[in-house]
Amino acid sequence: MFKFRLMTALIICFSLPGCLATAIVGTATGAATMSHDERSLGRQFDDAATASKIDARLIAEKNMPSRWISIDVVNGEVTLTGSLPTQNQIDRAIYITKSIHGVRSVDSKLTVGAPKMRSLLSDSWITTRVKTRLLNDKVVSGLKIHVETVNGKVYLQGEVKQASERARAKEIAHSVAGVTAVVDLMQSAGS
Repeated sequence: MFKFRLMTALIICFSLPGCLATAIVGTATGAATMSHDERSLGRQFDDAATASKIDARLIAEKNMPSRWISIDVVNGEVTLTGSLPTQNQIDRAIYITKSIHGVRSVDSKLTVGAPKMRSLLSDSWITTRVKTRLLNDKVVSGLKIHVETVNGKVYLQGEVKQASERARAKEIAHSVAGVTAVVDLMQSAGS
């Protein structure tokens, strides 16, 4: 029961922007996540470094509200989710992302517009609920699946070993109240 409470608290902290606890416990949880990921440790570090480079470049860009963009990298394949005020900003974010060394492809799920506070809170809550259910499931490991929610649409990314894990992860995401759609960006291990 203690592990369940600890993991739930960590998930809540990770899904809330600016949470101080993320800075304090992020390293330990990141190490635990890496130990359950299907990618090699070197590949995980490369993907994390690539995501950090993209984030740094987007933050440095003038007129780019990069805090509205979420970046997921798996095997050099980047998925951008979130929203930006204009299509020009979306195009610029994609261009910057493609220019980063180590990026093999970019899948933009960015939409035009500004997120509403209510939507951000709802999306954070949905992400937390999906992650909690994945962590408590016996078929799929919540540590291997990255979850991002934008306007009620849940994006699942990461590597899975079996088709049953993929199917179960999607089933779990669909079962959470407020989810409007589930986008499967998961990859089979070794592909």
